[in-house]
Amino acid sequence: IERQRASRGGRWFTPQQGIRALERLVRQDATASVVMSMDWAIFEEAVEDRPAFVEDLLSAAHAADDDSGPTEDLMSRLRGAGPAEHEDVLASFLQGEVRAVLRLPTAPSVTVGFFDLGMDSLMAVELRNRLNRAFAGEYVASNTVVFDYPDIASMAKHLVAELGPAAGGGAPVRADEPAVAARPRPVASDEDGIAVVGMACRFPGAPDLASFWELLAAGRDAVTDGRRDGGAWNGAVGAPDAEGVDQRRGAFIDEIDMFDSRFFRIPPIEARTMDPRQRMMLETSWEALEDAGLDPAGLRGSRTGVYAGVGVSEYRDLIEASRTDQSYLGTTSSVTVGRVAFVLGLEGPALPIDLACASSLAAVHQAVVALGRGEVDLALAGGVNVVLSPSVSRLMLDLGMLSPTGQCRPFDAAADGYVRGEGCGMIALKRLRDAEADGDRIWGVIRGSAVNQNGASAGLTVPNGPAQERVMADALAQAGIRPEQVDYLEAHATGSQLGDPIELQTAAAVYGPGRDPERPLIVGSVKSNIGHTESAAGMAALIKTLLAMNQGVIPKHLHYEEPNPHVEWGELPLRVASEPTDWPSDGGRPRVAGVNAFGISGANAHVLVEGYAPADGRGAGPPAGEPRPIPVSLPGPVAELPAPVEEWGERTARVLPLAGRSAPALRDLAGRYLAALDGEDGAACDGRLSDLAWTAGVGRSHFDHRAGLPFRDAEELRQRLRALADRDAAPDDPPPGAATKVAFAYGGGFDPWPGMGAELYASEPVARAVLERCDALMREERAESLLEVMFGQAGLDEDLCDPAWAAPAGYAIACALTALWASVGVRPAAVVGSGPGGLAAAQAAGVVSLEDGLRLAAALGSGGSDGLEAALRDVAVAAPTVPLVDGASGELLESADALAGDRLLQDDDRAALSACAARLSQRGIDAVVDIGPGDGFGSAIGAAWPGAAPVVLRAGLRPPDGGDAPASDCGFAGAVAGAYEAGLDIAFAGLFAGESRRRIALPGYPFQRRRHWI
Repeated sequence: IERQRASRGGRWFTPQQGIRALERLVRQDATASVVMSMDWAIFEEAVEDRPAFVEDLLSAAHAADDDSGPTEDLMSRLRGAGPAEHEDVLASFLQGEVRAVLRLPTAPSVTVGFFDLGMDSLMAVELRNRLNRAFAGEYVASNTVVFDYPDIASMAKHLVAELGPAAGGGAPVRADEPAVAARPRPVASDEDGIAVVGMACRFPGAPDLASFWELLAAGRDAVTDGRRDGGAWNGAVGAPDAEGVDQRRGAFIDEIDMFDSRFFRIPPIEARTMDPRQRMMLETSWEALEDAGLDPAGLRGSRTGVYAGVGVSEYRDLIEASRTDQSYLGTTSSVTVGRVAFVLGLEGPALPIDLACASSLAAVHQAVVALGRGEVDLALAGGVNVVLSPSVSRLMLDLGMLSPTGQCRPFDAAADGYVRGEGCGMIALKRLRDAEADGDRIWGVIRGSAVNQNGASAGLTVPNGPAQERVMADALAQAGIRPEQVDYLEAHATGSQLGDPIELQTAAAVYGPGRDPERPLIVGSVKSNIGHTESAAGMAALIKTLLAMNQGVIPKHLHYEEPNPHVEWGELPLRVASEPTDWPSDGGRPRVAGVNAFGISGANAHVLVEGYAPADGRGAGPPAGEPRPIPVSLPGPVAELPAPVEEWGERTARVLPLAGRSAPALRDLAGRYLAALDGEDGAACDGRLSDLAWTAGVGRSHFDHRAGLPFRDAEELRQRLRALADRDAAPDDPPPGAATKVAFAYGGGFDPWPGMGAELYASEPVARAVLERCDALMREERAESLLEVMFGQAGLDEDLCDPAWAAPAGYAIACALTALWASVGVRPAAVVGSGPGGLAAAQAAGVVSLEDGLRLAAALGSGGSDGLEAALRDVAVAAPTVPLVDGASGELLESADALAGDRLLQDDDRAALSACAARLSQRGIDAVVDIGPGDGFGSAIGAAWPGAAPVVLRAGLRPPDGGDAPASDCGFAGAVAGAYEAGLDIAFAGLFAGESRRRIALPGYPFQRRRHWI
């Protein structure tokens, strides 16, 4: 039946499409309806005897197709486009095909995965077949192309490379196997430390790093009698009314049943059967990368590894008890780390480590080894644990591991076991030399790590002193640190009368030799605050240690009242941090600490970490990266110009880009930034505000819901944040349509003013390089300075009222703005020029060089058509590299036509605006940038647009106290903010070219969690 249905065009529809159809039928109150998904082209070919009603539908569909646009086939469109346009042509074609296959109401984003949109394997085959029909035998896509390149952007890029010969009319190409690109392997060094460049956590009573430190510094105990948040916890450990200390008491994470499945594009039905460990690891990994100032989306395809301590799933026990169909993929440990790699597109190893309580510290060791050997360039390491299964907790109590009194008392005489705890912690790791070169925020440096096994000891689960001594000594030897230089030990400390003395005795044996009696080894354990988080315990200990290093204070170790009598305290060179303690200082050397862990399987793990900040306490708190210079990169046609050598002025305006997966997330993010700015003052050019804008631009993902907030000082930024935070927003509010293809519009008429371009020249080195080159050329030609005329310097006989100077000045400004926009990643897919603006359009299209265009502009201003014709004899003219549209007719111009004197001398022809708009619309343009000091030529084109108007952006160049500039106008920064909100990809580094900026801590993403539970 299915084969017969498919052969006649019947197709499956997605659950989302079915729900939408059901909602429509309910609104229509139809008594009898059938919902079908049909490929009418196949139906028309397969069914000859068609009812009249269906025939009318097909005819109407054909009519709609005929009116929808040009019918030129794909291969012809590719051959008619320039090489630079091939990827855009293919992306646009693929958007249409994917929309047709999935029956989407609008064209999908090029970066959203096919299978996230609802595609299944049958649809994948249909898409592949559609591709091959469009290629008409000139290229054959592989059977796995949809799976190998599972989104429009990656597939378009792949097809550009594959279609090279075919698009140019060569022989057919067959792609049987995807090519595998060779990757360079870095040279590893055993002497290089491993930098912790990012951290994130979610622990009991502490949903993030800041609150975790607050909990530690305040000496709070997060162990409670039952879970404190609402929710149905029947059948799970932590139910407030459960009987037995093992079933009720623990250190629990709030809202462990909540998860932002939409953010990670996971359907609710799948999220429901996902272990909370998978959910927490996804969110915490994202937060760790954000803390590192790394855009997670930028890591797709990178050699980044994921190493995490993960034990047995206790959520699976709850699923089985509820008699719900369980998801193997949702509860297995391999998928817990594999899902992180999948969601982020990471291509390094993804390894789950199950060594019980030593798991997460062993995961750190594996990550350190991989980085040292050059296997990966970045690593995410951590651990996760949840406490859910009544049978597991009961077994631990029966084995004597859990405290029958429900309290963690490490090193105390009353210690009787531990309380189970939940949590997730992740750190981002890099080789130290790479982190320093990249200007990363460095929390600390891992100098040594080791993992071993007890071997044939007193018992499988019994700690072994000699084995622990060996693992500590191995890490110490690898670190090259003397024992007495270790200031602090974050102990495993399970709170047992046997394990604690063994661990302390071992630590004294390793770290005691050579130690000054006045400087004992300080010991503490995070288990006194949040219980034993098992697979995440080592990570909780490491994050606590790094926070303490950066704050310069060792938190109080709780519940230490009567020292354990089995420890020979008077003989050991150590003491417990029974009160908050300043980190010991020793002549400015870095702070050093050991972090220890062992597990019931006999595994031991040890890490030695060194502080990166000075040991004198300067800069206490979250670290900031070292300032790094942002190069001045001159784009494309002006790339060979010398960069300015003189100092330029400060930029007076900045842009803070904010983005969320949903409108409420964007609103909440604004609220977080508003809170972070509390007490902040100063101008936008001040260091912290500039670093804030820099880090947000280069170190965050830029989702569809966007706000670009231009500002000149802290107060203006607060006002804009407050307005955004107070905005009404619904979870299902769709994002505005994102602009993808830009046209630059160059008008011919403008009224010059003294000082035109002065602010650009003073603050933007890319624009300055272009203007200085134009000035140098005019000095050669006329022995006068173009810039002095433009800036209205006193004592000059010439001014901009003279066309001989106004024409080259307008051309120079337009070319400078073209280069400036390109430096922030906005390049035209088409250009349109009117009157004298056609010269700058020709330069942007590659028809003439910057210098030749200036000579022509000078000749045009001085001698009109005759002067232009004479100058043209010495000018090299090339074919346009991007489509060049004539502002007078809307026609595409060839190289010679673009420079015709009659065209460049005529005034803007507003009657031709509709023709220009139609031409640009046909080429898929959805944004127009008004370039130069003109009179709104781009705005006029936008007003004449057929159908939905494009986004129109002004370049931000206006007379002072004139034009239509609002009081809060932020010039070019404000224009870039508008481009960002329109959905254009912005290279934010261009807004800081020539400066030195540092990464700083920023508010994290506000996940919009919902309940997903069995």
